[in-house]
Amino acid sequence: MKKKLVKVRLVIPDAGILISLAHGDLLNILLEFADDVYIRTTDVVAFEVTRRSDLFDANRIAEFFAKNKDRITIESTGYEDIIKAVKDNQSIKLPPDIGETSIYGYVNNIRRELPGIPTLVLFEDNWFVKNEEGVRPTMVHLVSMVSFLTYAEQVIPNFSCNEAIAKITNTRPSINLVRIDSPGKNSAIEEETTWKPTFT
Repeated sequence: MKKKLVKVRLVIPDAGILISLAHGDLLNILLEFADDVYIRTTDVVAFEVTRRSDLFDANRIAEFFAKNKDRITIESTGYEDIIKAVKDNQSIKLPPDIGETSIYGYVNNIRRELPGIPTLVLFEDNWFVKNEEGVRPTMVHLVSMVSFLTYAEQVIPNFSCNEAIAKITNTRPSINLVRIDSPGKNSAIEEETTWKPTFT
């Protein structure tokens, strides 16, 4: 068994990852894979995943947010007016990829914190990989859901990646099962990061 990461910031840029983990009743692993985890997402993503109170996954996510509010930061974005309009009129649809674009600026802004806290951007949708163009702060890793579940299996006792995927696909069969664990690049020196996680 690997040792857990000591401290990590987990950035969640799209609704899919939270919805999938909620379907598998696996949201708690977001806080169990490291000793000290801080989750960041945006008001857009938070709205997308909790807006339907008639859905069991939305209720699970809302409960997870409320229970762990001291470890989850929901960043305000420039989309506040759009969110308010949708709340007032359910027939209005959010623009496509709004969750991913809402957090892209945040990820780029943490460049000023270098070397900063190790940061994992956890995603299910490939949008982030296609659009980030390799320009990320050097401590930022892109990690797909399956790669994250594979790592979780190595550090969380009695956790099984295959069982987790089976739970999720039972009610959400079309999830993206790509395996990606991509370190960031420093656009100034154009070389891959030498960041290494700190273990206990």
